[in-house]
Amino acid sequence: MEITKTKPMYVGVEEVCADWGESRSKGYAIIKQLSDQMKAENPKLLTMAGKINRFYYEEACMKK
Repeated sequence: MEITKTKPMYVGVEEVCADWGESRSKGYAIIKQLSDQMKAENPKLLTMAGKINRFYYEEACMKK
């Protein structure tokens, strides 16, 4: 049996900063903006402070 490492379900500020080349405070602002957009699209979704859903984040990064 082969064990593969999977990516976590949520993206944290460290990964956002590395992807965007921004400071930590700007990384949190990006996460907040994406969380607000995600919540506007579907108000029943739960969001976590300082983290964003990986699927939504990767989709948003591809648009930029």
